[in-house]
Amino acid sequence: MIEKYELKCPDAATTTERLIAVRPLMIRRRKAASSLIANVNDVVRDVLEDKGVPASHHSLYYEFGREAAKLMLKHSGATLIRELVSLEQKHVAVHKADPVILDEIITALLGAAPPC
Repeated sequence: MIEKYELKCPDAATTTERLIAVRPLMIRRRKAASSLIANVNDVVRDVLEDKGVPASHHSLYYEFGREAAKLMLKHSGATLIRELVSLEQKHVAVHKADPVILDEIITALLGAAPPC
């Protein structure tokens, strides 16, 4: 965050100059965020293909994977486990997702399935 303001503020007379100064930082951050989403999609796709899930149901599981990855960035330890279990229960109850597949996705993303 500090790097952004150091690039933006000194000797920048116009908005265009400020944006040009910040552009390389912006591109690096965008690539980092995009690669996380792409990695999650690849992991979820591999699980879905292994389990033989119909393509019409893939979007539900991709969304679960993205939400789980978002939780993994925000939380750790017991809080993360609690949040993942609650997310899984929500997807099973509301979206009628298969809990076995959700556990496989969590295992692939996290390395271990949370205890229910």
